[in-house]
Amino acid sequence: MQLPFRTETYQSEKNGTVTVRHLPGETKVIVGDYEESGRYLQTLWHKALLRVPESHPVKQVLMLGGAGTCAVREVHKRFKDAHVLVVDWDPVMVEIAKSLKAWPRKHVPEFVVGDAKEAVKKLNRTFDLILVDLFTGGETDPNLASDEMVADVAKLLEPEGYLLLNLFRTVGLIPAFEKKLSRQQAWQHQYNTVACFRHYGQGRVGDPVPEGFVHQMQSQNYLLGGWPPDAKNAELVGKPGCYGMRWHYGPMWMEAYTTDVQPEVDYSAPTRMLIWQPITKLGKPAGWHRSWIQMNPQQHGFADIKDKPEYWKEWTDHAQRHRKKWLKDERYEIVEASLSDFVAAYHKTGKLPMMRKDFVRLLERRIVRHGSDVHLFAARDKETREIISGLAVCDLPDTSHSMHVIAYINPKFEKTSVGTGIIDHWYKHCQATGIRFPHFGLVWTPGDPNSWKGYSKFKRQFNLFLLRYPYPLIRFPKQRKTAQ
Repeated sequence: MQLPFRTETYQSEKNGTVTVRHLPGETKVIVGDYEESGRYLQTLWHKALLRVPESHPVKQVLMLGGAGTCAVREVHKRFKDAHVLVVDWDPVMVEIAKSLKAWPRKHVPEFVVGDAKEAVKKLNRTFDLILVDLFTGGETDPNLASDEMVADVAKLLEPEGYLLLNLFRTVGLIPAFEKKLSRQQAWQHQYNTVACFRHYGQGRVGDPVPEGFVHQMQSQNYLLGGWPPDAKNAELVGKPGCYGMRWHYGPMWMEAYTTDVQPEVDYSAPTRMLIWQPITKLGKPAGWHRSWIQMNPQQHGFADIKDKPEYWKEWTDHAQRHRKKWLKDERYEIVEASLSDFVAAYHKTGKLPMMRKDFVRLLERRIVRHGSDVHLFAARDKETREIISGLAVCDLPDTSHSMHVIAYINPKFEKTSVGTGIIDHWYKHCQATGIRFPHFGLVWTPGDPNSWKGYSKFKRQFNLFLLRYPYPLIRFPKQRKTAQ
């Protein structure tokens, strides 16, 4: 039996009797029969924080409940320079936390005494990490199940942030949080269930897309624009909401769809390989087989600028600084260039020597198909007219996308803010033309070539929704001869 070295007792209007037991190598804070701080919870938070990558830039942390004792210590062990704001409704628990000083001297937490439901409404900053530990004894705060509070907490989470939720035994809170956030993981720590949440669109397979989103591969024009205009071996198939392409190389026939709507199988068509790439759907209907390899891009990234006149405020601080710097630089301007000037500047970069011609060919194909919906933005020196950076996009009015086709920067100007400046110009163009989704195309995820990492890191500065695809479904329908 473990005997206390020293015991202190406090009386609280909120929690009743609070006991602090100072033991060899451990201090426990006990409310009723439940441990609010001690080795058990220290281990719980230590293991929970391991679910947050150490490389993730955690500078601002919000802790709801828990009085900021052992959890704060564990936060600083993993993220040494983090600033922690603790919200607790009980001034006695805050007094105890301050007396225990379970944090580094240089990083004293900020305390707010008050009800968490009201406090989260008043906070006007965002956090890289939020820890939720709202209990009175063994009961979770009933407000946690309310849509209003979940929404208020979600608004405080940075776009790429993490939220760790100590549920104890109240697993029914998971669906409440899933209305606003994506559950990445849930696990058991002895008596407690703990869950990790992020915003939807952080690269989790199956996350729902924004309401009103229609995949670009459901644009008939975009599908056809992926083929040469005189192609005789490809045709558009399907119906609204489930368009695809059927093509062949010699005797080998293929058919492919990207949609959550199950394609109808046409048995009058030639025997072929049928590929169905779901967007968010995870089930496997009868007759389909899950591919063991990803035949399509693993992940795309797009922004949603609906009702966001100040869209840049959701960008990273780094991107916002470069935008501001670009807007003050009067040496350059952004114009729409001719194809010949745009391509000539692209070749001057010397980048991707084996692929430039292919990208130009794809761009030319898009221009033939989409005409004036293709825009060749070029940043150039006002005096010399030299193009220093280019961005080609293809607008799809039917799905409200603007598709990234080609981007480049002259190596001499890579240290300027032109990259961010031309993206900002693209967003302004989308707003002016009523386009909702600037689509950045491929975004690196594990398993992709490492050469994609640099540009993907640049893209992710612009508050992208990362759409991670499930593995495709396949089947091999055989042609059925019809009676004459």
